[in-house]
Amino acid sequence: MTKNLPPNTVERLSNYRRRLLAIQGKDYIHSHQLAHLMKINPAHVRRDLMLIGFSGDVHKGYNIKKLIAQIGKNIDCENKHRVAFIGIGDLGRALYHEFNNGHSKLEIAATFRLSEEPIQQFFDIKCYNISKLKQVLKKENIDIVVLALPNINAKDITKTIVDAEIKGILNFTSVHLDVPEDVFVENYDMIGKLEKLSYFTSCR
Repeated sequence: MTKNLPPNTVERLSNYRRRLLAIQGKDYIHSHQLAHLMKINPAHVRRDLMLIGFSGDVHKGYNIKKLIAQIGKNIDCENKHRVAFIGIGDLGRALYHEFNNGHSKLEIAATFRLSEEPIQQFFDIKCYNISKLKQVLKKENIDIVVLALPNINAKDITKTIVDAEIKGILNFTSVHLDVPEDVFVENYDMIGKLEKLSYFTSCR
C-alpha cells in the first residue's frame, strides 16, 4: 500500500480496477482507451499510473492483468477492513455483491436499522437495532461506517461512532459531521449530485 496518494487518485484507481476487471478478450489497454471508459482526460490516467510506478509499452499500452495487480498493491490494505452499514437499505445489498468479488479488501461485518425489530439484509450478516451500535462496532472490530439515515439522527449517531474509535465514515446524509481531526469523513452529497444531474439534463 502506498501512503500519501491524493484522495482523487485513490478513488480513480479503484474505478480503473473495476473497469479493467470487466474487460474480456483483451490483454492491453492504452491510456486514452481507459480514459474514454472513465469519461476523463487521458492525462489523469497517465498521472495516476505514474504515481503508482506503473508504465506501459509504447505500442501495446498497459498490460491489464499487471495493472490490476499494481493498483491492488498500492491502494489495498494488507488486511481486510470491516465495514458497517447504518440505514443503507438496497444500496447496501448492491455493494455487498461488489465486496464479495474476490478483489476487494472490504468486508461487510454488520448492518444497523432504526426499527425495533430490524430486518436482516443479508443471509450471513446480522442486522442490529441502532441501540447496540457502540457495543457491536467494538465487538466486530469495525474500521469504517457507512452512514445513510435521516438527518435528524445523524449527529447523535456520529458521536457514538466516534466514541467507538471508528476512523472512517462515508456520509450519505446532508449533515456536516463534526468529528476529530483523526477521523476521515468522505461526504457524498446525494442532493447536490441530483441537482447537478438536473442542471446538465436541462442544459442539453
